[in-house]
Amino acid sequence: MTRRILFLLFALSLSVSGWAQRLGYVDTQAILNAIPEYKQAQAEIERLSKRWEGEVASLFEDASALQAQLDAESVLLTPDMIAERTANIQNTRDTARARQMRYFSPEGQLFQKREELVAPVQALVAGAIKEVARKKKLDFVFDKGSSVSVVYANESNDITQDVLQQLGY
Repeated sequence: MTRRILFLLFALSLSVSGWAQRLGYVDTQAILNAIPEYKQAQAEIERLSKRWEGEVASLFEDASALQAQLDAESVLLTPDMIAERTANIQNTRDTARARQMRYFSPEGQLFQKREELVAPVQALVAGAIKEVARKKKLDFVFDKGSSVSVVYANESNDITQDVLQQLGY
């Protein structure tokens, strides 16, 4: 009876050790910040964003100025002139909203530009992470900077420098 129990415990311990998985983590933000192409892409995206924000803000300011002018002069204007100016103000606001959507919506030009410039660098980093994980025989790699919580991480499991080295940085 005790031999059976010992044998079962031994067999169970062997099978549990077979379930052990190797884990690693990486800080992709640190990797991306070390890549000059990523920094250039981010600078270009920031430049476009500021330019387009200024363009949209200018249109909204124009509409506000036209509205203020209409409010000040409305007592002197005929109903037809008020209607014409109101239509012009509405047209300016509509143009501003349309440009805002064209530039900043999820399908907008800023998102497309970000995909065009950043996606190739991210794909390169993802490939390097996979290669390092394969070389180190890791089962899972977590991103330290993402929404996945890592409460504790042993520094020996950090493969950030290995990925940078794989990328040549």
